[in-house]
Amino acid sequence: MHLPKSIHVAGVPVKIIVDDLSDDDCFGFYSHDRKVIVISDSIKGKRLLETVRHEMMEASLCISGVGFCETYEQEAVVRCMEEVFFPAWDRFQKAIQN
Repeated sequence: MHLPKSIHVAGVPVKIIVDDLSDDDCFGFYSHDRKVIVISDSIKGKRLLETVRHEMMEASLCISGVGFCETYEQEAVVRCMEEVFFPAWDRFQKAIQN
């Protein structure tokens, strides 16, 4: 599967990098300071898509500000997913189909 080099989340460009994360013992991570999603080069198929989706949710929460709330606000999270994550996820899925 070919991943795009970047995706927009709420209008913010977020780079997608595939790298060796074997020393970090994780499938991926999102760096809000760098606006980068890093995905392990050791995963493929369904796990790859699940990991990208997970990191895009992390990016959505951070970019919207919800990820920095001190308390859990259900409506804020739901609105973030509706207005920020799902539009970005839809664009990502179209990008990997091309």
